Amino acid sequence: MAINISNGLGNQANIGKNERLQKSSESTENRAGQNVSSKDTLSEDTVQLSDAAQILKDQEAKISNLPDMDMEKVERVKQAIAAGEYQIDTQKLASNMQSIDALFA
Repeated sequence: MAINISNGLGNQANIGKNERLQKSSESTENRAGQNVSSKDTLSEDTVQLSDAAQILKDQEAKISNLPDMDMEKVERVKQAIAAGEYQIDTQKLASNMQSIDALFA
């Protein structure tokens, strides 16, 4: 059985849009019946962060100012490799690789 869904869809979309526009214009009236523009409403809106959110925001700002790499450590490792003093703990490396692999298993 075939259903023709193209009939009336344009009308339904227009009706839905018109209803939304009407509801939108009705919502700009406040409870006293006075017209309030959305610009006036937006200027009165405020946001206040909780103490925890403010701390997180401050920490995020501090972290974003940190360099992506610890260049001092990079230089120390480079110098140790160049001098032949850089030691790799193969057991620790293997353990860490297994731990990472377990995350994806």
